[in-house]
Amino acid sequence: MRTHGLLLLMVVFQVIVKAQEKEPPKFSYFRAEENYDYLKNSNDSIKREKLDIIKMIPLSKDKEVNLNLGGQIRPRVEHYSNRFWAKENDETFYSQRLAFYTNLNVGRHIRVFSELYNGYTSHRKEFVEYDELEFHQLFAEYKGNLSEKTKISLRFGRQEMAFGSARLVGFREGPNIRRTFDAGRVILNINKAKIQGFYGKEVRPNFYAFDNDFTLFDGSATNPQLWGVYATVPSKRVFGNQEIYYLGFQSDSSRFNDVSGEETRHTVGLRRFGKLGKRFGFNTELIYQFGEIGDSDISAFNIETDYHYELIHTKWTPSIGLKLEYTSGDRKTGDGKINTFNPMFVNPAYYSLAKNITPANMISVHPSITIKPVNKLKLYAEWGMFWRASKHDGLYTPPRFLVRDAGDVTDTTIGHQIGFTANYEFNRHLSFDLDTSYFIAGGFIEQTGESEDIFHIAPTISYKF
Repeated sequence: MRTHGLLLLMVVFQVIVKAQEKEPPKFSYFRAEENYDYLKNSNDSIKREKLDIIKMIPLSKDKEVNLNLGGQIRPRVEHYSNRFWAKENDETFYSQRLAFYTNLNVGRHIRVFSELYNGYTSHRKEFVEYDELEFHQLFAEYKGNLSEKTKISLRFGRQEMAFGSARLVGFREGPNIRRTFDAGRVILNINKAKIQGFYGKEVRPNFYAFDNDFTLFDGSATNPQLWGVYATVPSKRVFGNQEIYYLGFQSDSSRFNDVSGEETRHTVGLRRFGKLGKRFGFNTELIYQFGEIGDSDISAFNIETDYHYELIHTKWTPSIGLKLEYTSGDRKTGDGKINTFNPMFVNPAYYSLAKNITPANMISVHPSITIKPVNKLKLYAEWGMFWRASKHDGLYTPPRFLVRDAGDVTDTTIGHQIGFTANYEFNRHLSFDLDTSYFIAGGFIEQTGESEDIFHIAPTISYKF
């Protein structure tokens, strides 16, 4: 009896321990930021998985020298009807992203991170979608403490960078090939504040294996340049958090409705975001740009407000959203000034995965609703309404290309877009996304070229490890 009692106690103890185990952390959007130090300790309370064997490969007895492996498989099927508003420009094709990374930690202070990417499309070699094989990321990093409350990180090499709400510098998640920079970066963490300083050049993905040259020190390279300081500071006196930043941008060849040439643009911005109580979330941003392009002076701005109210005690926990946005356009042609806002390195899928338009010379209104009918399933619907901010400026496509000149057209209506996305997370590794949109062409599109309505749908599976 005593033996049976001990066995029963052991079983109960094991059940309690299992029940108290925490789920492993979710995979980060930035795979280079994942931390698997918890796997060093066999007594840690975080639940273990079979793939942990590759997430912590010890290369020294104390496990301070270790290797982490991971990656992603992302197959997708896309269909367009009337792509780019062109009649009968219909396409259906398969695309995929394959990624594999290694993260070598040498003690607590030094690491080397590398990531290989393959992008494939079945219909043709398409920019930022097709690349046989590339070093998507390859950087070395030093981490240390300047004081008890101040940590520093020095990172050099090819790396992903995105800041804030990614409306100026995003990692281009929609297409197969995400955005990277050949850059140097300093990251300071002071208490709960984070300050980043950086300089780099955007990597231009090419189609063939290992043909994306490292251009940081190449004076002849024409890759767009980015530099600046970005600070995220928690606010103690008022609700929410704030970000203050300066970004510099240089391109050897830019074209806007009124001017073209070499562009040097400076951006200063303030972002306030957070939650007020349990239900109301907000994200507001004010941006001003100045500089010069060719012989013209730049003066442009952007204002965005994004509000969400969540009905937390209602079935399906609906969240009602409203986003309002104004991005300036050129006010007058031939005046030696350019007022078009430059979204710089914005995510091409900022408005939708169809990648039709980008936030430049744009007024937009986006009412939306998000619901969660069952566990792990999220549904999102949005109605986007778009107008030109200035009738003297044209229409731009991602990331910042002029596709429709203003001409003499006075109609400012670009169109309406109905969007729907569904996301189901089977577990932390496997997810399914369905993205679909229907763009109804407005008066400006109809008067400046082909103007068929655009339909786009893209079911996507993602497996991360």
